[in-house]
Amino acid sequence: MTDATPTHVPTSPILATLRFAGKAIRATRHPAHGRLMMAHDVLLAIGYTPKPPYGTRPILAGLKVSDANRITLTREDFDTTEGRPEPTFSNATFLTRAGLDELVANAAAKKVKTFGPWMVDVMENGAPKRKPKVEPKAAPEVPPEGLPLG
Repeated sequence: MTDATPTHVPTSPILATLRFAGKAIRATRHPAHGRLMMAHDVLLAIGYTPKPPYGTRPILAGLKVSDANRITLTREDFDTTEGRPEPTFSNATFLTRAGLDELVANAAAKKVKTFGPWMVDVMENGAPKRKPKVEPKAAPEVPPEGLPLG
């Protein structure tokens, strides 16, 4: 007897790569926080350049992204079983949907105009724009005596 239910459902985030304007943005689906995007990659994609030694912190603070909307994940947090990509960073800041909204609202970079709508489409927490399902129209009921003449 085989069970169709998977015995191992990852409880750890899995690293994925999204594409925006030719740039790679590392993202993950976190069990507790939903879809997250790496702050460093998002800032590079919209025209900001994080610099050492503080990286993304000064830019995110300047753009008024709250600490509650920044999630720090380490390499060990990610599920790398079954050939999944292993992170190249030791730890990194990821932004929640609310953090991305704050970033888009306060950023001055020109690419934010195209990043905002793209972000809404890829973030499930933000009501992606989908076409509503078309329900088939019911055929008019025909009386038992048949269709009326004329």
